Amino acid sequence: MGKGTIKTKAMTMAVAMSMVAGLCPSTVFAANSEDVAKIQDGTYTGTAKCTPDEYEDFEKYDLSVEVTIENGVIKSIGNIKGNGAEDNNTYITNAANGTKKNPTGVVQQIIDANGTDGINAVSRATCSSKAIVDAVNNALENATKKEENNVKTDELRAAITKAESLTEADYTDESWKAMQDKLTEARAALTAKDQTAVDMAAKELTDAIDALVSTKTPDVQKEVYVLMNIPYADFYKADGVAGADAVSSATKQKTRASLAAGSYHVNSDGSDITGVTFPVKISDASVLEKYTQVTDESEVTITTNIKGKENTVTYKGQGALFESASYSYYTLSDTPSYYKEATVNEDGSLSFSEVKGEGPTTLTNAKTEFSTSSKYGDYQLDITSEDLKNVNTVYGVVVSTKEGSSYGLRHVENIWKKTKLAWSTGFVTESHGNTLDSKDYAAMMGQTINKVTYYTDQGIYEIPMDQQVAKKFDGEVSVADVSVKSEKTAITVSGLPNDFEEEYKIDGIDEDAYSVEIKSDGKTTTRTINFKKALAKGRYAVTLSDRNGNYVPISTTFNVYTETTPVKYNENDKDPAVVKADGVDEEEFQTYLKNITSVTVNGKEYAASGKKAVKLITEDGKLDLSQDAFKDAKAGEGFAITIAEDGYQTYTFTYKVPEEDSKYSYVYVGMSWSEYWANEGVYAAGDTESSADVDSRNEYDKGAFDAVTRATANHGLHRGSFQCSAVIEDTNGNEYDLAYWNADGKAVMTDGSVYTRSTNEDKKAVFTAEDGSSFIQADYKVTGIKYVPVKVKTADLNALRKKYAVVENGGTLSGGFSENQLQSYTAIADVTPNTNGLKTAEKQEDGSFTFSARTTGSYSGLKDTQLATADVTPDVKAGDKVGSYGEFIRVDFNGNYGGLGSAMQAVEWTYYGNDDTYTNPVRVFGTKFASDNWMHKSMGIQLGLTDSLRCQLPENTNGTGYWKITIYGLGYADYSYNFEVGTENIATLKTASAEEIAALKDKIDEAKALNQSKYTTDSWKKMQDELEESEDLLKSENPLKSEVNEQVKHLTDAIDSLVKVQYVLMNIPYAEFYKAETTGNDIAVDAFTSATKNKTRTKGLAGGSYHEKADGSSIDGITYAVKVDSSVDLSKYKKVEDSDTVDITVTNRGQTSTTTLTGKDTLFENASYAYYPLSEIPANYKEVSLDADGNLVFSEVKGQEAKVVEGVTAELSTKSSYGDYELDLDGLPEEISSDSVNAVVIKTTDGTAYGMRHLENIWRGTELAWCTGFTESVHNCPTSSEHYKSMMGKTIDSIEYYTTNGLYTMDIEDIYVPVKADNTVVEVADADITAGKTKINVKLPDEFKPEYSVDGLDVSVEGNELTFKAATESRAAASVKPGKYTLTIKDKSKKYADVVTTFTLTTKDMPAAYDAENKKLVEAKGFDTDALKAYLGNITSVNVNGKDYAASGRGSVVIINKDGTIKTDADPFKDAVVGTEFQITVASTGYKTPLTFTYKIAETPAPAEVDTTALEAAIAEADNLKEADYTADSWSVYQAALQSARTALEAKESQDAVDQALAALNAAKDALVKAEEEPVAINTASLEKAIADAKALKEADYTADSWKALQSALSDAQKALEAKESQEAVDNATNSLNKAIKALVKKGSSSVKKTDGTTNGSKTSGNDSVKTGDPASVLGWLGLAVSSLGAGMGGFAWKRRKRK
Repeated sequence: MGKGTIKTKAMTMAVAMSMVAGLCPSTVFAANSEDVAKIQDGTYTGTAKCTPDEYEDFEKYDLSVEVTIENGVIKSIGNIKGNGAEDNNTYITNAANGTKKNPTGVVQQIIDANGTDGINAVSRATCSSKAIVDAVNNALENATKKEENNVKTDELRAAITKAESLTEADYTDESWKAMQDKLTEARAALTAKDQTAVDMAAKELTDAIDALVSTKTPDVQKEVYVLMNIPYADFYKADGVAGADAVSSATKQKTRASLAAGSYHVNSDGSDITGVTFPVKISDASVLEKYTQVTDESEVTITTNIKGKENTVTYKGQGALFESASYSYYTLSDTPSYYKEATVNEDGSLSFSEVKGEGPTTLTNAKTEFSTSSKYGDYQLDITSEDLKNVNTVYGVVVSTKEGSSYGLRHVENIWKKTKLAWSTGFVTESHGNTLDSKDYAAMMGQTINKVTYYTDQGIYEIPMDQQVAKKFDGEVSVADVSVKSEKTAITVSGLPNDFEEEYKIDGIDEDAYSVEIKSDGKTTTRTINFKKALAKGRYAVTLSDRNGNYVPISTTFNVYTETTPVKYNENDKDPAVVKADGVDEEEFQTYLKNITSVTVNGKEYAASGKKAVKLITEDGKLDLSQDAFKDAKAGEGFAITIAEDGYQTYTFTYKVPEEDSKYSYVYVGMSWSEYWANEGVYAAGDTESSADVDSRNEYDKGAFDAVTRATANHGLHRGSFQCSAVIEDTNGNEYDLAYWNADGKAVMTDGSVYTRSTNEDKKAVFTAEDGSSFIQADYKVTGIKYVPVKVKTADLNALRKKYAVVENGGTLSGGFSENQLQSYTAIADVTPNTNGLKTAEKQEDGSFTFSARTTGSYSGLKDTQLATADVTPDVKAGDKVGSYGEFIRVDFNGNYGGLGSAMQAVEWTYYGNDDTYTNPVRVFGTKFASDNWMHKSMGIQLGLTDSLRCQLPENTNGTGYWKITIYGLGYADYSYNFEVGTENIATLKTASAEEIAALKDKIDEAKALNQSKYTTDSWKKMQDELEESEDLLKSENPLKSEVNEQVKHLTDAIDSLVKVQYVLMNIPYAEFYKAETTGNDIAVDAFTSATKNKTRTKGLAGGSYHEKADGSSIDGITYAVKVDSSVDLSKYKKVEDSDTVDITVTNRGQTSTTTLTGKDTLFENASYAYYPLSEIPANYKEVSLDADGNLVFSEVKGQEAKVVEGVTAELSTKSSYGDYELDLDGLPEEISSDSVNAVVIKTTDGTAYGMRHLENIWRGTELAWCTGFTESVHNCPTSSEHYKSMMGKTIDSIEYYTTNGLYTMDIEDIYVPVKADNTVVEVADADITAGKTKINVKLPDEFKPEYSVDGLDVSVEGNELTFKAATESRAAASVKPGKYTLTIKDKSKKYADVVTTFTLTTKDMPAAYDAENKKLVEAKGFDTDALKAYLGNITSVNVNGKDYAASGRGSVVIINKDGTIKTDADPFKDAVVGTEFQITVASTGYKTPLTFTYKIAETPAPAEVDTTALEAAIAEADNLKEADYTADSWSVYQAALQSARTALEAKESQDAVDQALAALNAAKDALVKAEEEPVAINTASLEKAIADAKALKEADYTADSWKALQSALSDAQKALEAKESQEAVDNATNSLNKAIKALVKKGSSSVKKTDGTTNGSKTSGNDSVKTGDPASVLGWLGLAVSSLGAGMGGFAWKRRKRK
């Protein structure tokens, strides 16, 4: 057998043995839960041997454990130690706590089982597991056992109780003594352990009780009248009263005083009034034997203390009935005038007839006053009658209604001082500390009282009435406090019955000074008070009544305040006071101090005037620290003080008791769940163990106090950001610490970064940062509470900061975002020694910290903030509504839950078992947010107790019994609620029925059928969240009944809460419109300021925009469709109606026009935020809502997707008449026109966007221009550049158009926006053409790599000198021509924009002379035609008789034609007579010497015959051609030639001019290109010229090497000319050949190397443009254009393509 085989078999055996050993058999003793229950509470030590088996190899050692027993349960097992080798510790730990393979160690198994039966060993630690089990068995076996006593004593205890309840006076002495003897023996037997003795004692005592002889033997007679104590219900029953309970009293004084005369009470402590003492006729006196008789000898002494006065009264004889048992009686000697007759029922009880005897007296003169408001109940009826004044005792009162109902009233609670009657119907539930009974009176509401019957000692009285009892209802009305400047305020109403017709009245305001507007959309109703006059400051009462009178009015008050508070805190805690605020006069300050209504200190309000007033603010404004409010104040404690006064807003400040010792610091600390609960005495305190078990939602919430984790995009987790710390982990393992979610629903991280959350197709949460980066959520951990108030030694504060998130006093606390009642918050930290919930941090030796149990305090811990008190309504849920989240008990809190929900940090559950006194807790549980605690946006606070490691009920309990929930909240006083849980409240995990699932499906279908565009964004999102949860639940397998029913409720609520939206066209300022569109650009877009004031008001140029001012001095923004959120009150803004009109008069280019705009078009000249209601849903729109400050906020554009436009080309220029940059677009769709563009956004590759404005940035729709700070004005209009500066250095990749026809987006070829620099300076001095050089001053950015060029010149720059010469050396007689030249400096690195400047090269020469005979400028002597043409082309102005006439530009006047002739019909010469002389001086750029001559009007000779026949024929032929047949470019040239021909034909100036026009027109016609053929311009003119220049050279003149290089370049150039492959190839060949020519070295000469690094020669472009200094006539230019179109003449390559 091989070694491998041996090893395998050994391993197999080991595994098998370990499985057997895993059963952990106990060798001596195994305890079950019954055994454990018999052990007394305590901690016991047990030991065992850990012995290796045949497969293990270690030294045997001793192992010990400590086992703690509480209430018959194994509470803990700890201090497990072994005395063997050190490496044994690992096995001991694994055995005790478990491993990954076996996660549950033997310790937890024993605790869970409450015993050691059937414990499984931990694999690979079997021996240690067995040893721990044996040691626990050893501890339990030797533990102290409870004393066992199985004697049953129930019967004996019952007999003793019965005996003790008897009264000695009721029995004979002998029988009483015999019973007392047996009672003594029974008490002794109770402690005996002998069952026989106990049973004997019980029997003997029972026999003795039965043998008692009664002394109550009434006179034996057939009939008797007695005064009897009759319970209220029995007394009133014959009057048709359905029920009347005893009166319960908390004061226990008035029930036992004369105020309750006519009644009686059973309990001597005065805790009740039981009924009425009244005459009764007894037909058979024997029935009285079983009741207590009161005789003349009877007496009762009662001592009461009312209003501080003690009074003792002894009631004798029949008066003793006042404090006696029910049915006690006193025998009357006379027959009473009225009485009730008693009847014995079958069960032996008594019933009583109506009152018999004398009939009632009707009091017709009695006066009644009925009120629906009373401090004694819900209704009060006061009766005034002379007859009732004689009454001493009122026995009872019955209120009857015409509907046939009767209601019996009871003493003190309903009958007060005989004539004041009051009762509760369930709304006023307490009076003077006594709980009022309402159930027997609620039915009276809505009925009409027709009679009140009094039963008195003077007889029976009936008072007729006709009084409707208006109904009360659970309704509330409130009115928002407002400023004296306000024109309106909101009314909030809840709980109105459906048939309630609202009517409002405000006390103190004339009815014509206000109106109440009620609007309803079928789901929600809004109510607004509109004030027609300014209100005076003060408090006003508002009453809401039902017009029909069926319901009781409800009322409220509201405060009208000035916005200035007259006081401020002096911030002097040593001498605290409120002092006069800045800008307030002394009189107002003093008046304010005198009229303070109340001062609240740490949540307790003190009235400043009236009964029990406490003056906390003295007359001089000082805080009176001697008052009880500050009693026992300790150093450092904080007191939030709020001053209230009508007519002002409340003013809150914080007073802190000065402290000198800074030994401790007070801060907020973020801590984990386990750290928070560690010392709070809860179950599993400090345990961080997690659980692998999932709940019904597949969530891991069953652990102890570990982090709460969520992998899904659970939309509700943001609510944890109110008070919880959270960490988001992405799919790459990166973690993001969440600070809070803001009001926009965006996640704000602790580093300040902001992320927008969305959901991808896989329903995973995606977080996108503002820079466009994003991550996918893999896990969301709620780790603990982020703001726990903590006291720490100042010396340890730094160490605490390093380990925890700490917010020190003065720092900001923030969290959550608003959803219905839930409100986001921002507060200032202000932790003090008396802050509620304060824990103390203790630094440990290892540097860690522990935190004590929380303390209860009176201060909020928030600067200038009172400790808030919860106002919520608890609801213990039924079992069939529990369990949807894994909980087995659930309590919801509704009502005003928003504040507490937003502040909720932790919830503690205390279980008292069967202890209804809530005294002895059985177990206390801590909880975690999301796992147990939740706040729903509309369903309130939802608290559950989850079956988990942190919550295990004690053995033999099932959760029924008595519980207390305590909610701890930031800035809140602890809120506790006691309640009882029955089996009906324990979760019943039933699977949803088919009908319930169908109901959810129907609700889902209903939600899906809704149209998003009809509802506000917020309400739609909330509904979609619920829809998503509903669909997820429907997909789950066997969903629970509670889950389905709750989700149906949630989705129904979300659908019902949808708010319908309104769409309008609105004027939106540029900054507000573009804010959501210009991502990555925080600089606002300014309004456009105009100097022209006409174009801004011309709709054809500024369409899509609006302006406020009628003078046209600005364009303020954009008119666009808007979806209005329900929070926006449109009544604040101007509404545009169809009947509105606006007349706009403008003058453009001298033409004045008036346009009348109507309806929505009047928005063009209207106010910002003016709007026009739309009847249909627009295709695209923005959503508008309010921010926290009440300002309008606009979303990005929503609706239809943008249309993608392809084929758009863009050309960027860094030199423009309209700004620093111009972007011209070609290929835009026809739908985009100058009057249809609302907005344009340019986007760059880094995600930044830039908003364009009309006129300044958007011109005629297709031309875009902007400034970056270099061009300060355009056409005298100041430019705006801040928003656009950052575009420099970026790359434009797309453009979006927002138009009236929809959205268009176009991805253009990337265009780099070169940088312009502030520190750039370029200046070139003018120079003579013969100088060859000039001065240059250049300052460029350091990174700028310059390349210099001048069109028409070869230039180089070295230092401050620019040298120049003619561009081509080889041209015959080439020379530098005078004129203006443009220097362009390019950046070789292409980062910076070209830098451009101009300079002038001059000459003193004059190449022109005046030919008087021909009236023409001709070549001067010594100058050729080229020189003359250059001169003529540079003419800038002509002075005639002292008046200058510009030769070009707007307003120019032609004096000298381009061919040099005098324009004899020019303005200066009109109407001149023959012989008139004109002195003419010509100015031409570059020519210093002016040309002056005299032009004389001569007699006009007969005109020469000019033949125009051929020209006329050519024009006629041209008119017959069709544009569609030819390409656009060739047709354009032809039309230009045609226009020139028509001009020449009309002028008939000379035969030469006519002939030139004809030649140009024919050439253009010949160059026409058919539509299917369009030339792609490849200009070879420069290449052809360079080849000609090269061929003209002689080899003999140059060195061999340089000639060889030339020939190579020449060969390449000829090939490029023949191929005409591309313009780039032609240009490269041209440049190479010209360089080779320049590089030729003449034989015998030295080579000179340039050192300036600049290019020598101008760059050849694709257009052989006319250069400065080389002017050409119009016809000459046309000739060039025509020749450029001809094949072979201009060197164009041909390429087939269809004309667009």
